[in-house]
Amino acid sequence: MTPGAACRVSTPDARRAVLATFHNPHWTAPVCDAPGLLRHRRHDCEIRVRASDSVVCYVAFHADTEPARPHPGCRRAAPARRRRRGGVGTLWPTTWRELRARLRATGCELARRGKHWRVELPGGQTYTLPCTASDHRSLRNAAHELAGLGVDLRRPSQQRQRRAAG
Repeated sequence: MTPGAACRVSTPDARRAVLATFHNPHWTAPVCDAPGLLRHRRHDCEIRVRASDSVVCYVAFHADTEPARPHPGCRRAAPARRRRRGGVGTLWPTTWRELRARLRATGCELARRGKHWRVELPGGQTYTLPCTASDHRSLRNAAHELAGLGVDLRRPSQQRQRRAAG
């Protein structure tokens, strides 16, 4: 027991309470502010124990008004990762395979040439697509460049809505 913790244990009853809490706690939880420490609680006695060598670093006796359990907000969960994958509801293709399928649907000829796809557009122009792109925006960039060349790569339902409106 560290000297700071030992000075709080001044009576035989306090010593018995600390030993009972150390050997048989009602609950144990990690200390949020200090990694490597564990909180042990039994009735009104709380001790903080260093996990590496089981040394008691802190002793406190609480009144009955304080909560017996640690606050649930003490541990923070990792934030949920946002997934931006697209799928059925997206306007532009979300995979290279989907892009090639939409190109074939618009009447483009595709031929694989080594590490690239050669796309022959209906107007006679050619465009080159990579088989495996290194940039995370390359799919979107390629789709926009092809749209600039006059190839409509939007989802088929979006194409119908535009034709009906125009």
